[in-house]
Amino acid sequence: MMQNKISAESIYIHVPFCETKCSYCDFASWAKKEHLIDKYFDALIFEIKTKCSAYFACSEPGLATMIKTIFIGGGTPSLISPEYYEKLFGELKKHFTFDNNCEITMELNPGTAKDDYLEGYKKLGINRISIGVQSFSEKILKTFGRKHSVIDTVEAIEKVKKAGIKNFNLDFIYAAPGITKEIWGDSVYRALEFEPKHISAYSLIIEPNTLFEKIYKNQELLPSDDFAYDLYFDLCSILKENDFVHYEISNFAIPGYESKHNINYWQAKEFFAFGAGAHRYLNKLRTNNIRDLETYISCPNLENIIDFQTSEKFEKIMLNSRLNAGFELDLIKEVTTKSHKDITKLLNDLSNEGYLELLNNKIYLTDKGLFVNNEILLKLI
Repeated sequence: MMQNKISAESIYIHVPFCETKCSYCDFASWAKKEHLIDKYFDALIFEIKTKCSAYFACSEPGLATMIKTIFIGGGTPSLISPEYYEKLFGELKKHFTFDNNCEITMELNPGTAKDDYLEGYKKLGINRISIGVQSFSEKILKTFGRKHSVIDTVEAIEKVKKAGIKNFNLDFIYAAPGITKEIWGDSVYRALEFEPKHISAYSLIIEPNTLFEKIYKNQELLPSDDFAYDLYFDLCSILKENDFVHYEISNFAIPGYESKHNINYWQAKEFFAFGAGAHRYLNKLRTNNIRDLETYISCPNLENIIDFQTSEKFEKIMLNSRLNAGFELDLIKEVTTKSHKDITKLLNDLSNEGYLELLNNKIYLTDKGLFVNNEILLKLI
């Protein structure tokens, strides 16, 4: 009996190579391993070929899976020449059909932007670039251990525009050690000068096994939660005044330029993923590839099942609550351990305190609520 085709419409590709490892980074990425690029892309293409053959072995003939978004992340994908991506896309197109309006995003670090590479990426169909600005302050860039300068960022943006890629995101980190409201405000206003279609901003998190974990064992050296909220509130205010929609906790876009790929994640939809450490969600099962670079190159088909200690409905609430589109009150009622009376009182209290709005049986978190969405969910569950 033939199976239906897999419903996933998005693909994530992980490219783990970097020039340097940032002090706060815990991603599957490595510096000074460019000698493995050839072998890595061979392994990546092998993984795509073999896994897709398995995914679609029992599918109904003629039902190609239509792909609407692709995201190439890392690492620093912009270190890699277009020739590698040409081979990669060639393999993907043997197994998938790309939608005519497929959103194809690549992450780019300032300092690695090359005119010929960007022109090559665009010819391959890459139509969205996410630039890792992090800050327009040299002081903060130095704190982060970033290799690029502010001038590198400006030049990278200009090169992306010159290549004809109008849809670009500027990515920032706030609540950094040593940051002030003035420094942060300057970065946000400076970003707007370049007329980006999208801005992402994440509060600094000290991750395990990073250099920052060693440096900032004393939490008093970091900005307080209250100060982080002040920076976040300033960001929301400035961007709203400049016609950006705050559509997800950390993401703002000119209407029509929201990240389709990331919305797919937050709506708890399924997706394919390939590369070292890549996480996928297929057939209601989350799995991830082996993280170690050399091991992945040797055995690109190794993967582990991710066993979340939560229900599918709770996971959907966690993801949906990140969006300004709201989430169903009925979902809360299905997973909560609290009584209907307690939930009603909590919702009224949170609404009166400015954290959420309740409309047509849906919960909509305000900017204030989005900043602490996890805490709100814990109270409701």
